[in-house]
Amino acid sequence: MTQYSQEMAEYRGEVYFAGAEDADHVWIRKVPGVAYVHAEGFQTYGNREFKTVAVTELDAWYRETCTATWRGQPFNVVVVHDGKAEAGYAGGEYGWAADNGLEGDQYNGYRATLDVGELADVQVDRTDFLARWKEKNPG
Repeated sequence: MTQYSQEMAEYRGEVYFAGAEDADHVWIRKVPGVAYVHAEGFQTYGNREFKTVAVTELDAWYRETCTATWRGQPFNVVVVHDGKAEAGYAGGEYGWAADNGLEGDQYNGYRATLDVGELADVQVDRTDFLARWKEKNPG
């Protein structure tokens, strides 16, 4: 199972949240609660610390998407921490969602904090953005 279902980058051996800045640069953002050895050059915006780096400086750049079922219904797992999964309900049975204690509504979606041990059919799909970039930018 993946820890985060979002775009990530590995830079100088450390893991950050990430996103494309332009064709050759990526912004990286420190993950809250993680102590970083390479902390220089980051700018603070609110409570977030960002830095723009060249794609060529990255060790990895990818998105992992995690899906699973809980009580027979589909969920998108957003983050996993301490044996708990924050997940969004991906099914369309709104009565089921309400009956099973999910938070939210049919207009804004339902979500839940689930025990990782209760998840079934866990699948992680990885999209490797760095490999794609290298294919388009050989040499």
